[in-house]
Amino acid sequence: MFGWLATFGAPSRTHSLPVTRWLSLTPRTMIEGLGQLGGVLYLAPPRPADVDVDVGDAAPPWGCLAESALLAPLLATRHIGLTCAITAEGPREWIDCVSAGGDTLARIYLLPDTDYLAWDGLFVDASPIDAPPERRTPDREWLKASRAQVLCFHRRRMAGFTILGSSAACISSLGRGVARDIAVSESIAISH
Repeated sequence: MFGWLATFGAPSRTHSLPVTRWLSLTPRTMIEGLGQLGGVLYLAPPRPADVDVDVGDAAPPWGCLAESALLAPLLATRHIGLTCAITAEGPREWIDCVSAGGDTLARIYLLPDTDYLAWDGLFVDASPIDAPPERRTPDREWLKASRAQVLCFHRRRMAGFTILGSSAACISSLGRGVARDIAVSESIAISH
């Protein structure tokens, strides 16, 4: 949410270039934080092989599992690109989950229904870093292959493991409208 306040008092037709802060965040810390966010828009390729992303470039975090293949890329996240932009539809904030090799694995958009304090709290223990040197920005092919879903992350403990799961989010009509606007601007469809 760091960029939302920067728009206060700006003329309504002003657009800004996206501003990205790079952070290093352990997957375990991220998994714990994701479970507190509430409704978000989650973009990830249906299968990493569909967009030539290598999620095996780092060992998965010990003791963490994903309930579905759609969430598995989050376990390989080593860097977070926290981005804020002012668009014609208003302020927009998202995180790119990036592997150690520089591949974008997933993107998570903040929605009006997201818990903003939990969103900010997700980055409290993160360390600022320079942009990963071999970072590859999501291109049209990555976006076309991605599935967008409005969901809530949840985590649970079972037999010593932290398990990351998700369920459909019940969000407001404003949140649905923002998710739809994001999907239209990225030329992707939202799965139900």
